Amino acid sequence: MIRWLVGVVLGALVMHFAAIAALPHAIMRGAMSRLQATPVNTFAHGPLATAASRAIVRPSPDLAYSSLVFDVSEHALAVRVPLTPPYTSLSGFAANTDNFFAINDRTAGASEIEIVLVGPATPRRDLGSARIVEAPSERGILLVRRVVPSAEAFAEIDAVRRRASARLVP
Repeated sequence: MIRWLVGVVLGALVMHFAAIAALPHAIMRGAMSRLQATPVNTFAHGPLATAASRAIVRPSPDLAYSSLVFDVSEHALAVRVPLTPPYTSLSGFAANTDNFFAINDRTAGASEIEIVLVGPATPRRDLGSARIVEAPSERGILLVRRVVPSAEAFAEIDAVRRRASARLVP
């Protein structure tokens, strides 16, 4: 009986830790596939969120979202996000769902957010003096959130957000 009980407890512990290790990666693979309306390393700009929107978990109806599924396994990625009032932020999410960085219009120090995203094994030649952000994984998601104060303001904000860019650094 004791052997059986020890076996059950050990089996439960193994399953528990396996789930903790695997589940975040599975969740992120699902999120990346839902957001992959555009090629990898290219921004996608969604419509304003509604009650039916679920590409982003718990979307807010007063935010305009832009997303980018990144892959920095072979090259760094230069990202430029123009800012719009009253608020703009750029966040990075690793392959295990961890939020590894966030920057907003108040901390950007300029009229746009500019970073160079690298992964653990990304070659780092010729990156100059850019703000380097190191992702803990080669793949993940960048998410831009912009406050849209009114329906009338969306067209102007949408035009600015479509100027966001990402390009591989050779």
